[in-house]
Amino acid sequence: MGETFAVEVRIEAPAAAVWAVIGDPEAVPRWYPTYVRSTVAGDVRTLERADGVVLQERLLERDDAGMSYAYTVTGGLPLREHRASFTVVPDGDGARVVWRTHAVHRDPGVDMEARLADRQREALAGLKALVEGSAQG
Repeated sequence: MGETFAVEVRIEAPAAAVWAVIGDPEAVPRWYPTYVRSTVAGDVRTLERADGVVLQERLLERDDAGMSYAYTVTGGLPLREHRASFTVVPDGDGARVVWRTHAVHRDPGVDMEARLADRQREALAGLKALVEGSAQG
């Protein structure tokens, strides 16, 4: 089962410009259209999806110099375990964003990679479009 996996995208923009967007925990709705609202209070992020589902997450370690942060879903989805992270890696004139996820559904028959990876790739495509559009505009 795909419980631990990673998706990534290369973005034609400086790593600092990419981090400025993805490193902002309230900016998720700007690049991930599934979400319509994001609020942060302390280390708790609340994400509201367009379908009305509300996710609660705890923001874990953050490394601005290393352009990475991790989070865990604590409510709103039927998960037994969850931990994910974003890392922006300088790559020539651009950057790569790596989104690593470890997720275990309450139903052991659910393959989390099959359930999430395509949506995450779509979200990263939205990030790419947003950042590259900003870098050229």
